[in-house]
Amino acid sequence: MQKVAIITGTGGGIGKATAELLLKKDYRVFGYSRTNKINHPNFIFTTIDLSNLAQVNDLSLPIINSDNLLLINNAATIGSIVPFDKKETSDIINEYNLNLVSPTILTRKFITTYPDKEKLLINISSGAANNPIASWSTYCATKAALDMLTQVIAEENHKNLRVFSVHPGIVDSDMQKTIRETEEHLFPLLSKFTAYYSKNELETTTIAAQKLYYIIQNYNEFTKNILSIRDVNLK
Repeated sequence: MQKVAIITGTGGGIGKATAELLLKKDYRVFGYSRTNKINHPNFIFTTIDLSNLAQVNDLSLPIINSDNLLLINNAATIGSIVPFDKKETSDIINEYNLNLVSPTILTRKFITTYPDKEKLLINISSGAANNPIASWSTYCATKAALDMLTQVIAEENHKNLRVFSVHPGIVDSDMQKTIRETEEHLFPLLSKFTAYYSKNELETTTIAAQKLYYIIQNYNEFTKNILSIRDVNLK
């Protein structure tokens, strides 16, 4: 029976790379994002703004004839990179909605829609969950909350569910481009992040997707619920 993946944020970055890899592995992939560049007979795309909670609340997950399901909550934004007192209220709301509230809602939908099926949930978090970074207030806070949500769900031991929060590291994505384009007076660590790029120290989205796939294929070997992609060695 064909394996099925539900992935948010497939418009680019890790989400797109992971969707494309799973399609090559004969998955049927349901993608949710604002834009789409994937054209494949086994890719079913839904246009949605995941910062819009009305749209997320109205979303019904697909009826799936498979006993092996995967949800990857990948969609996220770094948000406006400014000191906290310069944050606009609208930005705070949208960033919390996209990074935390939507994946929380989708996780509950995933668990309750497919109670009797074997399920794997992967939340894409960040090392920023453990490290306070100036001008990343909402990003750090939402990723820390996503890690804790993952641990609580794991503690509850839901039927037929394994759950992980994965820190992908510093990946060459649009988010990193946004960081490098920030003015230095707003982001004290700008030179550090531009150096990652100039020294070619960014992980490619392809490698990040391959490591996620390793976790998907071998999740029973992991005993912790918070995983770092840098600790995954491709064999």
